[in-house]
Amino acid sequence: MQFFIDGKKVRYNPTNMKKDEYLNSGLEIDAYLVNNGVVKFFKEHPGKEIYLTKEAIERMKKIKTNRIYLPKNALLDKKHNLRAYTMDYIENLGKDTYFNLEKDKLQEENELLKDDIKTLSDNKLQLEDLNHKNTSYNNGIYLIDPGSYAFVDDLDSNQVYRINIDLINKYLIYEIINNYHLIKYSKLDYASSYYFSKQLNEEYNKSGKDNVLDFFSDIEEENLAEFIEKRVAGKKH
Repeated sequence: MQFFIDGKKVRYNPTNMKKDEYLNSGLEIDAYLVNNGVVKFFKEHPGKEIYLTKEAIERMKKIKTNRIYLPKNALLDKKHNLRAYTMDYIENLGKDTYFNLEKDKLQEENELLKDDIKTLSDNKLQLEDLNHKNTSYNNGIYLIDPGSYAFVDDLDSNQVYRINIDLINKYLIYEIINNYHLIKYSKLDYASSYYFSKQLNEEYNKSGKDNVLDFFSDIEEENLAEFIEKRVAGKKH
């Protein structure tokens, strides 16, 4: 099938990508690894409304980020309908690569993610649909699904930043930490894991930090895995 990227012809067959590695599938897309990059094809009958537009992709691809991956190019059909988009690829090496980072490296990674949040906010781009399934771990945290992100031009950048940082705060504690704790310690007892996340959120609120990334960067322990283990064991003083 013929597509167009910035007016140039390319060929893909979304119904037969046997030569390319299948990555994952969502309600609205199927993702494949093609030539060391990701191509996300919109499904013919998506399971939810598609919010991403070719106009939004044109704006997003001009925004330079390090840990929040955005579309690089829109793939249009001959009628100029948006059929897919491309992104950079980062291999998912697992949560432990982030939770076991030494403190100085953890601080560095958190700063990169925090810088991206500021960059998106300055460009009036609001995050959405943050969950661990839309995340890759490769020492740092990489957000890899911009399909529900939206430009909110009616808000000023400070308002967008506050929305984005609040989303990141909840995402880190109730998604990433909760999921890690659920797997490592709670023996699939979601209630106890959620309660642990709630306690951690209270500890963050008492810290006076502007965001959870700064809170994590300021821990006394050598890494986040040790930080969580101490609290699970009830050894925090």
